Amino acid sequence: MANISLSLPRPRGHVRGLAYEWQALIIVMIGSFMTMLDATAVNIALPKIITVFNAPVSAAQFVLTGYMIALAVIMPASGYLSDTYGIKRLYLLSMFMFTVGSLLCGLAWDVSSLVFFRILQGLGGGMLGPLGMTVIFRIVPLEKRPLVASIFGVPMTLAPILGPTVGGYLVQYVSWRVIFTLNIPVGALGLVLGWVLLRETERIPNLHLDWRGFFLSGFGFATLLYGLQKGPALGWGHLQTLSFLVGGCVLIILWVVVELSDPQPLLELRILKNPTYALGMGILFILTVGLFSSMLLLPIFLQNFRGLGAMKTGILMIPQAVASGLVMPITGQLYNRLGPRPLVVSGLIVLVFSSWRLSFLDLATPDSTLSMLLVLRGAAMGLCMMPVFTAAMNTLPGPLVARGSSLTNVLNQLFGALGTALFITLLQTRQIYHQAMLAQVVTPDLPGVRATLAAVQRYLVQQGASLAQARAAGGAALYQQVAMRAAVASFDDCFAIAAAACLLAIVPALFLNNTGIVSGRPADAMPRE
Repeated sequence: MANISLSLPRPRGHVRGLAYEWQALIIVMIGSFMTMLDATAVNIALPKIITVFNAPVSAAQFVLTGYMIALAVIMPASGYLSDTYGIKRLYLLSMFMFTVGSLLCGLAWDVSSLVFFRILQGLGGGMLGPLGMTVIFRIVPLEKRPLVASIFGVPMTLAPILGPTVGGYLVQYVSWRVIFTLNIPVGALGLVLGWVLLRETERIPNLHLDWRGFFLSGFGFATLLYGLQKGPALGWGHLQTLSFLVGGCVLIILWVVVELSDPQPLLELRILKNPTYALGMGILFILTVGLFSSMLLLPIFLQNFRGLGAMKTGILMIPQAVASGLVMPITGQLYNRLGPRPLVVSGLIVLVFSSWRLSFLDLATPDSTLSMLLVLRGAAMGLCMMPVFTAAMNTLPGPLVARGSSLTNVLNQLFGALGTALFITLLQTRQIYHQAMLAQVVTPDLPGVRATLAAVQRYLVQQGASLAQARAAGGAALYQQVAMRAAVASFDDCFAIAAAACLLAIVPALFLNNTGIVSGRPADAMPRE
């Protein structure tokens, strides 16, 4: 890799008594929170959009998929673009694109126009996350990074929880269009603050754009993510699913070959030779997969089987976000005293326990018990996530921070898609298994089942139903109960698997230490060729 010298402008003072790193943090938090809140809120609005535009589900799904593909295309390029044009210019352009895209989404006249505007929105929003991380790890002094990074992580934790609640309220009581137009004043505020307060970073001259890497990464990640999204719905053996998965893997393999041979690659994969960074990404992968058990499965369980609405479900999930938001700043203050290892390990232990307790979930589980377990999971997230990010990013030299932010966000997006696909598939397969097992033992021949069916039939006959109708209704009720028990058991299995995954993450977490040394080797920079 070409040696690049970069002198970054240091903060020259304070504005209204607030240090520059805190001003920058406020600005980038606005962008990160807005994009993540919008992404999760739109999921709730999709059924309403289908109804309003009288669109087929397959076409309306591209409202979500188009945004995801736009993120996959633009994220890898954010490092090159910020090095070439400067972080301030690129951040303002990204915020402008996201805000204008939000306005156009709110004005969309059919599904096709909405999909197009969502792609525009995603091209802007996809860069705000990596740019925010780059700002933190380039302008914030080393000793302040843990605290600042932990505060930056608060909106990243709150947004996925608040999104469904806010989206459910707006769809039910206002309009689905407000989900998009609400971003306009927030985006305008971010633009004004960014223009006035954010300082431009020094640009790196004579960088060339790795066009091969750009197209291969964009098409490769978009194709793979689309295949992962379609797998649970169509089946992993379906021709369309296999085509996208195989095609995505082939393109990504070609992309890796190209990146490793290019002296100025789009994404600097050689960063993964840094043992601390590679270890952090491995722990992050397991954490993401484990956390998706609650972020994904609990809302499905509460809405589809407990019969709660989107708002009530979101309110039940809020304690997790609040606990995480309260613990993260404390974790940031403890990082410099204790280092990442005790924080991450203790958080994983709490996460294992709370996930294991969720494996005993049933329809009668009190809301108070569920809230207590979610508080524990939120606290565990606050202990784990930011120390892992900080430990990984702190070992990168200054010129590689932007590239490391891009790679981290791309991997995080891929981990999220893998976690979603994994748990949806696990839920489906375990439900089929439990239903088959219960069907073998819960039969009309059992005395208890026979007595229950007889009581149901007598009641229905007394209400005026014929004997044939009563028998059919009794059989349907029995099948419904079997299916319900199988579904609950499948959710419990998924939480148990999540607990096991988090337990495995403790092993690599033990190799994180306070000085940035992994397995006795210094990890202060990327190994040279």
